[in-house]
Amino acid sequence: MKKTRKNSNLAGSRILILAGEFEGQEGVCLGTGADPGTWAVSPDVSATILNLKFEKEFALLLDLSGKRENN
Repeated sequence: MKKTRKNSNLAGSRILILAGEFEGQEGVCLGTGADPGTWAVSPDVSATILNLKFEKEFALLLDLSGKRENN
């Protein structure tokens, strides 16, 4: 399994929110955020766009039940 670098393009990746109002919710990474060092993410349950820090406030979500190439 390859490790994702912090400057890799996470846009379109499925994510899990680790902190804040939407903690525990799944969502999608939309690309780089408005603030330096953040990424724009949107929880599945809302149209809200959050600026979160990768590996502190959100993480990549892996689906081990599906095809490996989809992760």
